[in-house]
Amino acid sequence: MKRKLLIFLTFMLIAGFSRAQVVSDFESIPLNLMLGGVDDLSTMSVVPNPDMSGINTSYYVGKFVRDKDGVPWGGFWSQLPADIDVTVNKYVHVKIWKPRISPVKFKLEGGAAGNLEAPSMAAQATTGAWEEMVFDFTTLTGTYPKVAFMPDFEDPLTLTSDIEIYFDDIILNNDPAVGSAALTTIENFEIIPLNMMYGGTTDSSYFQLVANPAPGGINPSTHVIKYSRDKDGVPWGGFYSATPVDVTTNKYMHVKVWKPRVSPIKFKIEGGLTGNYETVSSTPNTIGVWEDMVFDFSTQTGAFPIIAFMPDFEDPLTLTSDIVIYFDDIILNNDPIPAVTNAVTLNVNMAYWRDLGLFNPGTDFVDVAGTINGWDGTNSHLTTTNDSIYSIALGDYNVGDVLEFKFRINGSWNDATCEFPSGGPNRFYTVVAGANNFKGWYNNDSLCIVNFAVNMSIYKEMGIFFPATDYVDIAGNLNGWNGANHHLTTVNDSIYTITVDSLMYGSELQFKFRINGSWSDATCEFPSGGPNRVYAVPAGTSLYSVYYNDQTVGINEPSLAGKLEVYPNPTGNVLNIISTIDISNVVITNMVGQQVVSFENMVAGTKSIDVSNLNNGLYFITFTEKSGNQLTQKLIKN
Repeated sequence: MKRKLLIFLTFMLIAGFSRAQVVSDFESIPLNLMLGGVDDLSTMSVVPNPDMSGINTSYYVGKFVRDKDGVPWGGFWSQLPADIDVTVNKYVHVKIWKPRISPVKFKLEGGAAGNLEAPSMAAQATTGAWEEMVFDFTTLTGTYPKVAFMPDFEDPLTLTSDIEIYFDDIILNNDPAVGSAALTTIENFEIIPLNMMYGGTTDSSYFQLVANPAPGGINPSTHVIKYSRDKDGVPWGGFYSATPVDVTTNKYMHVKVWKPRVSPIKFKIEGGLTGNYETVSSTPNTIGVWEDMVFDFSTQTGAFPIIAFMPDFEDPLTLTSDIVIYFDDIILNNDPIPAVTNAVTLNVNMAYWRDLGLFNPGTDFVDVAGTINGWDGTNSHLTTTNDSIYSIALGDYNVGDVLEFKFRINGSWNDATCEFPSGGPNRFYTVVAGANNFKGWYNNDSLCIVNFAVNMSIYKEMGIFFPATDYVDIAGNLNGWNGANHHLTTVNDSIYTITVDSLMYGSELQFKFRINGSWSDATCEFPSGGPNRVYAVPAGTSLYSVYYNDQTVGINEPSLAGKLEVYPNPTGNVLNIISTIDISNVVITNMVGQQVVSFENMVAGTKSIDVSNLNNGLYFITFTEKSGNQLTQKLIKN
């Protein structure tokens, strides 16, 4: 039977000639059903608009077949391709067509401000006609990655037979008025008819949007186009579509194809200033796998308003029975190389669990279970060349594929040994071009606790730190180099502490302590790009205890503290030193470590130094006693 409905989901993205154009990827937002068990046979689909009238004359809409044995919250949820932002735009609008009056609800999920399920601002008033419902999210702000829609929220559900509900044009704006313009279109389900090229009454070829029959490899997408190719068709069987493309800069058309036989594949662009141009794919197809076919339009330029695709161009056609061909992802770019899969290797470090005595490399093994192998770790054991790093090569994937998985010990889902137990989150990894090496620590990177303590007594005695008015914080890769909310507290006026949890076992922390949150050379540790503190996080809970700025000033012990006084500081021309002990060596250095003043054998007492010839700025004065102990202070010349 001849099909007049030729489905072609189209998404146009043209952002300058230098960027690739996605002519069609055949995807809408996922319509994940919210069902109520084996008796609930509700379905979701995209269909022609059954009532192109009133406020909705669009061609395609969402259809919800509502099973009488469903649940009150029947509908769909969707993880959006791009988050929506309700910081400014607060109102979601949806057009609905329903055969009965009942509550309608919309929900935003996963934002920092929490989830909110909102009923329509006005109750549904119409049956058998399109009506716009508005949902108020003015109490929320920020971005949201997930939405849910419940177009028939009756609790308890009283249906005695199945019903059909249609919905369309899910938009976001900051206007609660019905009919207001969209600022963000979440989904409008618009698809264009795919115009068949067929050969008369005996040719019953047709196109249909279907679930991908072989997701994986270069094509893990959810939906593709199915081309049922009639044996009585024509050589040029396929489609044409008024979908404009520009080959001024982007010269190569790519189409992913799955075919049951080898035959020529052609693509045509029509209506340009130079006329029409038809070309065959640069390589022959293979059988029974997704393959990226490339078509060369490098001899052409300018805009072409019509495209045509012929996925099985055999002339004369020799088919003795109908065949099925699938295709997907029509993309125009300037790359003649077909899309290829990319190797992925997973690596997991077991050292932390080994050190805790929870993993024995001599007797235990590690495997991986996830979407990569149907959540069955069979034949997915990781191997190791030592007793810490375990690895497995998974093969090839397409760029953008998202792998979801967990590592396990001895193939067990037991909470004591499986990663992220009792339904905790899975790992996710997005495949990039080329070799992929995922590296992680077993069980959410083995989080540890570090207690930091810094002794401020020397800087207090130097008159640089005043406990009554000043504070200490920590900034580094443990908090984005922003010390906000990472102030240290003290049990006296010398030792300042902070506890930081959720740190990765074995990770290298780089950080500095600061006075009053300042990066100023006069108060920050290791100034002007000096070295950071470095600490490798050990297992469990640990203590990191130091004197402030000890890596620069070379403090081994505070034996000189309280025995030396330098004044005035800052100074202009003369620096006075009072010492209660003999000092073997005194050196003043500038910011780059060059000596500018030095002398030896300073006896106990007072000594004055002329520093009038020094440039204004920060210096360090280091005292060394005969035992080798040192004390370094910052000196400011003004």
